[in-house]
Amino acid sequence: MTQAESDDDFVRAYHFTSAEHAISSIGLRRLKIARFSEVNDPFELLGLDCMDRARRRALQTFRDRQDKTTGLLCFSAGWKTPVLWSHYAAGGRGICLGFEIRKTFGMDGIHRVKYSNAKLKALGDEPIPKDLEKLLFVTKFEHWDYEEELRAFIDLKTAICQRDLFFCAFGDNLRLRDVILGPLCVEDIEAVRTLVRATNPEARVSRSRLGFKYFEVKEHENYRVQ
Repeated sequence: MTQAESDDDFVRAYHFTSAEHAISSIGLRRLKIARFSEVNDPFELLGLDCMDRARRRALQTFRDRQDKTTGLLCFSAGWKTPVLWSHYAAGGRGICLGFEIRKTFGMDGIHRVKYSNAKLKALGDEPIPKDLEKLLFVTKFEHWDYEEELRAFIDLKTAICQRDLFFCAFGDNLRLRDVILGPLCVEDIEAVRTLVRATNPEARVSRSRLGFKYFEVKEHENYRVQ
């Protein structure tokens, strides 16, 4: 961190994935960028009351257009919730990557998802009012709130493209700081540490375990870095 930077310039966030994909990300120093058509929420970019047929068509057109031009990197504010490991890290067999992310990273900075029990309401005759377009990018149903999701939106023209896949490189805006093996992960921790030392030497590698007292995932004391 340079003299011109401070902790206030960055946010700590966590990305859950399979062990295979995590090891690839560490070795190649990059994260896969998701497309809106690939995410697991079927209401992504569709969180607008669309009883009107014309509005439904406009909303689908809007989603299709964004899917072609804009990708997203998805993170969580924390890593200890077991449901996150279950849903996004191969049932606890995967790995969580912790990052320091510059708050201005991406197309317009880091965004916290807003969770709601109702769709957005549009007033007037305009199919998708401009003031609601930005909200569509960060609005999800309230039952997703366990994710504590943070997002960075990426212009796909600026991404690393391989075939039909897009990636974002690690760097000054996206700094790998933690590699946390899941409570059921079978990867050899010393092998992972060797890889991390070679590619991301500032990152810390640890293993996690299931909590004894609470429903949480915790750092495993026997594998703590000394």
